[in-house]
Amino acid sequence: MTKILVTSALPYVNNIPHLGNLIGSVLSADCYARYQRLRGNEVLYVLGTDEFGTTTENKAREEGITVEELVEKYFKIHKEVYDWFGTSYDCLGRTTSKENREVAKDIFLKLYKKGLIIEKEIEQLYSEKSETFLSDRFVEGECPHCNAKGARGDQCDSCGHLIDQKELINPISKLDGTKPILKKTKHLYVDLKKLQPTLEKFFNERKDKWSAQAVSITQQWFKRGLEPRAITRDLKWGISVPLEGWEDKVFYSWFDAPIGYIGITKECLGDKYASWWKDKDILLYQFMGKDNVPFHSIMFPSYLIGCEDGYNIIDVLDSTAYINYGNAKFSKSKGTGVFGDDAIKSGIASDVWRYYLFRMRPEDNDTEFVWDDFYAKVNNELVGNFGNFVNRVVSLTEKFFEGKKPAKKSSPLKTDVEKLLKEYFALLDRSRERDALTKANEISSLGNKFLQDKEPWKLVKDNLAEAGEVIAECIDLLKVLSLVYRPFIPSAAEKVAQIIGFDIKSGFENAFDEIKDGTKLVPQGILFEKLEKKQIDDFRKKFSGK
Repeated sequence: MTKILVTSALPYVNNIPHLGNLIGSVLSADCYARYQRLRGNEVLYVLGTDEFGTTTENKAREEGITVEELVEKYFKIHKEVYDWFGTSYDCLGRTTSKENREVAKDIFLKLYKKGLIIEKEIEQLYSEKSETFLSDRFVEGECPHCNAKGARGDQCDSCGHLIDQKELINPISKLDGTKPILKKTKHLYVDLKKLQPTLEKFFNERKDKWSAQAVSITQQWFKRGLEPRAITRDLKWGISVPLEGWEDKVFYSWFDAPIGYIGITKECLGDKYASWWKDKDILLYQFMGKDNVPFHSIMFPSYLIGCEDGYNIIDVLDSTAYINYGNAKFSKSKGTGVFGDDAIKSGIASDVWRYYLFRMRPEDNDTEFVWDDFYAKVNNELVGNFGNFVNRVVSLTEKFFEGKKPAKKSSPLKTDVEKLLKEYFALLDRSRERDALTKANEISSLGNKFLQDKEPWKLVKDNLAEAGEVIAECIDLLKVLSLVYRPFIPSAAEKVAQIIGFDIKSGFENAFDEIKDGTKLVPQGILFEKLEKKQIDDFRKKFSGK
């Protein structure tokens, strides 16, 4: 048995997570965690919210409430969304916790004592009207790389480049709309340049297991050469720097945010957190969107390697591209896209949303959420393939065999199913979740074809025993299907397991153990309702702002 620590990138708490956020990290991590549990491994899945920084201050100002009120409000919304989508997190926490403050300060002081924190005087954008230095998220302008408008002082969403706010063309203060000036200030930096040889060694030892996108992004950073990276900001909402003379500064959220994985684990488990973060038999698997890669492949490892305190460093970094809404990015302010609260209100089961998101998971390239495609894939694949097979097997058993599993002498599907299952395992071991779901659909299609070819509803007229063997084989296949669909659509998979009296938590080890002859099936009703075109058209108008 392997112990696997799974983390999902911590979404900013200042907004409601949209479908792209969910599939890019939260649901992908959930799928992998569920799969590994079914393989008999011990898993700890850590999820939480990133609550410090300028984005939170901005949102609180917009809503006219305190930052404390804001993070309380949105943490509850995030939890509601994650719970409704059926995420199987073991630890759900917050970067503002007492434990994360303690861990972040401890790691910082160890880095400081080892000479890896340096002080630099820099010029920073300053608003004369508001009499304050502008942190990255408080300034916008034109991207110096792609010339896109609305680039922030830390990153351009259009081209993905990280930016020094001084590089912005025609910067404007988001606090007051004025043009800021450059003014000298002091900040603390992590000396990444000194750590680059060690970071590259760590990367080269692990990169074969990382997603191609994560490898490419990280290699680009090393090729350009690492430079010291600021870890303090002129803010009030943050973790104060524990150094004399620096009390008016706080940590940049991308210092304490990844450390939040450790802090959240400690918040959840107390001192037992060390058994997951410092024991050497742990596999650390981290999920995120491509925009978060440098912070997990460069920044976070540099903190843990540099402090020399025995922390486990990321083993596998799995990043996705973006899932967009049509040709546009998800935007709550513009009414573009589907957000977690929209899905909850939709009347469509969470498993249905999960299914489509995994079918469109942007594993290598950006993909698009398209309503007509959503309608087609759900009805043709989820309802027409998997749901249809389950319903037919239950219905035929009830009609011809009093709802009890008939006897059988052989397993004609087993060889083909074993082959597909082996391919399924290989895909999920590499977190090719979209392809693995397609493989699950192939197993379900195998059952449908077997039923259609054997036509037990005709066989039963002349050879009840032979018809019974066909149905019995299909009932045994339900066990395999409940397992392969469990990481993707957990509620429906659980219902399938309940139909045949199978404890799904026992996992894949028992996948080919036959259901006992004479077992009474326990119908669970229709697994999925077919989507109606009008229903989809109504949702499109209601939830897309179009």
